Order: sequence, then C-alpha cells, then structure tokens
Amino acid sequence: MPINFEILNNGHLIYATAEGRVTEKDFIDYEINHSANPELKSPVNELFEIKRGAFDNLTEKEIKTILEKRSKLSKTKRHKCALVVSMSDLKGWDLAKFYENLFMLHQPSTVIVFGDLQTAKIWLGIK
Repeated sequence: MPINFEILNNGHLIYATAEGRVTEKDFIDYEINHSANPELKSPVNELFEIKRGAFDNLTEKEIKTILEKRSKLSKTKRHKCALVVSMSDLKGWDLAKFYENLFMLHQPSTVIVFGDLQTAKIWLGIK
C-alpha cells in the first residue's frame, strides 16, 4: 500500500508515510483505516511524510473528494496533523497546501504543511 501508518505513543500519535504513487482510493482507505482504529486516543497528533512524487497522480478534484469522505468520519478525537513535503516537490507541495487550506475551512482539526521533518516534530511536540 502506498500509505503506511503505525499508531505510537499509547494511541496519541499516527506516523504515516506516503511513497510510490498514491491514488485517491489509497488516500481514502488511509483516512478510513486510521480514523476507525480503536487504538487512537484523544488528543491525536499525526505526522504524515509525503515522499517525493507520491502525490503526482492526485488532482485538486480528488483532494476535495478525499476531504468530503473524511468529513463523514467521526470527529470525536482532537487532531493535529503535520504534513511533511519536500519543497522541491512542487506538485506535492501545492497539493498538500491545497489540502491544508480546504481542511481548515471544513474541519475542527489543524493541518499544517512543513518542508522538513524536524520542524514538524517540534510543532507536534514529539522527539
């Protein structure tokens, strides 16, 4: 699967990695699988690394669809998400920023795009 994740920190941290070519279905499956995971405990931090080229097959229309499907999932857990994308991955960066902006309009959670892993970890308060 192009998006892999694990639950850490006693259920308070999702660490996900997207690599290869992520499709709309892959992203929706990821959202459903981690959101429904009974191990998660509020508050939830999510560190989502998007490897170079992983978002090359996605479009803004598909990002909108992903967010629409995500909005139907449970919103009971407080959630803070750091998306990490190389700034040299122009399409990945643009789609991640598009996701960040749409997310802020429709979700109670916080999503911020970072250009490096260390800064994202500092923002999430993890080592």
